[in-house]
Amino acid sequence: FFERRTSTAPRARCCSDAMVLEATIVLLDASEYMRNGDYPPSRLEAQQDALNLVGGAKTQSNPENSVGVITSGGGKGVEVLVTLTSDIGQILGCAMRVKPGGTSNLMAGIQVAQLALKHRQNKNQRQRVICFVGSPVAEDQAALVRLGKKLKKNAVAVDVVNFGEDAENAEKLEAFISAVNNDDNSHLVTVPPGPHILSDILISSPIISSNEDGGGGMGMGGGGGGGGGGGGGVLASPSPPCASPLNLPCVSPPNPPCASPSGCRSDPLSDSGGAMRCPVGPYISMASSPM
Repeated sequence: FFERRTSTAPRARCCSDAMVLEATIVLLDASEYMRNGDYPPSRLEAQQDALNLVGGAKTQSNPENSVGVITSGGGKGVEVLVTLTSDIGQILGCAMRVKPGGTSNLMAGIQVAQLALKHRQNKNQRQRVICFVGSPVAEDQAALVRLGKKLKKNAVAVDVVNFGEDAENAEKLEAFISAVNNDDNSHLVTVPPGPHILSDILISSPIISSNEDGGGGMGMGGGGGGGGGGGGGVLASPSPPCASPLNLPCVSPPNPPCASPSGCRSDPLSDSGGAMRCPVGPYISMASSPM
């Protein structure tokens, strides 16, 4: 009887296990403040470039990731532009339809985003909301802290991009992130006004760089210049060329000199009898050798 042996060596971890499986809702600020040009070319267009970067990074870090887009303001309150999808074309196309107007309601936008994440099709996806805040936050700080604790209880991570009115909103947003943060899964990125591009600042922020840690390289050709990562996006590091034996030159060793005085023969050995070359002595005829 044969004894079946099982290997006790640990299995190699599949590369797909290291990828972050995530559903992300991007909340854009579409208030009247988005007409300002302190973030070139304007606050609204700076958000659109940043959405291109975030959408491409999330969908390319894992093919099963999904991204949705919600706006707060625009004269329509909170509006769902795109539900959770992995189609990058829908994500990039919806940003062009945003028209600034009215005021933004941060709490209402986050609550709608949480509801959309709750009804995601793949329940194995982690939940994340990325908020762009470019107008004054009218909500009370205590209400934001209560909302943050509720999101933390429901395992929803939140990233906030504070720009435009960064000094005025800093204290409220810091308290909100402190309440929702769980094992450093939520971040606050403050971008002061200046000649830099908003999407370029986000490239080196934890909002984008955390995807590289979780799931390999990502390629993204988002607009807005080429600072930090080159071409306004996250570029995958080129893989080293494969050292295949097919690419190596074929070098055959030289034949040793024949010691036979009659010279060497190149004829192969046939079934009817022939000569077989001996590397150290004369040829031996197999047809005429005695049995």
